[in-house]
Amino acid sequence: MTEGKFIRFYKKRNKSKNHKEVKEKIDLFWKVLQKALDEENKITFKNWGIFEQKEVRSRKIVIPKMDKVGYTKAKKKIRFKAGAGLQDIVNGAGTDE
Repeated sequence: MTEGKFIRFYKKRNKSKNHKEVKEKIDLFWKVLQKALDEENKITFKNWGIFEQKEVRSRKIVIPKMDKVGYTKAKKKIRFKAGAGLQDIVNGAGTDE
């Protein structure tokens, strides 16, 4: 799902008419999550999942055409691990087939 589709879905679900307001709410959520990750490195949403910030080491890369060896920069990466509740929702647990 693209960002535009998600915004339209959220707008329809909450019966909101202002596209800009919906986008600001979603952006606010991600900004707050990012700030919390900078402070804590791990955030858990009960029955939904865990966001954690991990350090990725630099790696050796080889470019065959140039016969050159280089190294990537060390960086931080955000990882999400889905919880049991979210997995059940996605897999359709509890729905009659």
